Amino acid sequence: MSILHADPEFAILDEQLYYNNIFEKISRKIRPELYEIISKFMPDSQFEAIKKRGISKEKRRRCEKSEDATWIEKIATEVRKVGKEMGYFKESSNQDNNLKAREAAEKALCFETPSTSMSSTQVVTFQRFEKLDKLLCNGIISNWMKCSEEEPGVVENSEGQMIFIPPGATFHVGDVADVEQYSAINDILFDLVVADPPWFNKSVKRKKTYEMNEQVIDNLDIRSITTNDALIVFWITNRNWVEEEMRERFESWDMEVIATWKWLKVTTQGEPVYDFDKEKHKLPYESIVFAKKKSSRREFNIPEKFVFASIPMAVHSHKPPLLELLQHFGIDFMQ
Repeated sequence: MSILHADPEFAILDEQLYYNNIFEKISRKIRPELYEIISKFMPDSQFEAIKKRGISKEKRRRCEKSEDATWIEKIATEVRKVGKEMGYFKESSNQDNNLKAREAAEKALCFETPSTSMSSTQVVTFQRFEKLDKLLCNGIISNWMKCSEEEPGVVENSEGQMIFIPPGATFHVGDVADVEQYSAINDILFDLVVADPPWFNKSVKRKKTYEMNEQVIDNLDIRSITTNDALIVFWITNRNWVEEEMRERFESWDMEVIATWKWLKVTTQGEPVYDFDKEKHKLPYESIVFAKKKSSRREFNIPEKFVFASIPMAVHSHKPPLLELLQHFGIDFMQ
């Protein structure tokens, strides 16, 4: 299990362990450098200034913290204490502004994704190893590709780069809206949907990490692809209007919000990756909203408020897997 600690208020997850357990059968491990987040996130210019002049002793202007920030900051202290006691968080004198992690992330993002012109509803099952072009059908038609249940699979692209697929997983290169046709034709309904929409974000706009288009949420009919007792999970930004807007969407979909959790991002030393009190600064946590259909009689016994902490992967916008945490609360899903 990748859950190192869990109590009624918070949990500590080891994402690296989660992936290593999945690919143990094929003797593959995720690059540990991706999780070498030793120090707080900051621009290189700020890091170099601190190295030259030291941390400024000037009195900083403190902005008024939100209720959430105050609560999570208190939890963060307990997270660090528990993590250090179990030997998971360790002090380090190596300060390179997370250079190894950032370089590993750049390598991971160099993967060449094929450009497909058509989407198919065909499900192609493969075992162990397959060429991506073959799975895509002439390299231009994007099928739905399913790995066998027996062991993880390896897919290789035209550049010789490899993708490792969990056993039983189905993946697709294409538009998220393609899932509606796939669901209808193959008579498949989902009992868990985890979505991380491309919300508007100044950092993303600056770095051009992905194309921001919130319209994709409204274009996807979540109700038609899910079972009546499905759990619907949406990652959202910390902007108040986003949560309000998401709640309005759930209401329009005839769904109700049952919980809002916070993902606390920490360094290998257990410190939050950003400070809580810096004005106009990023926060060290992200929000995730859980909902279900109003017609559902299923009870999801999850906390209404909860914090789970982990060392984040250095790849931008990557989110930690939630499956084992949900299973910890007694929630099982169809395979």
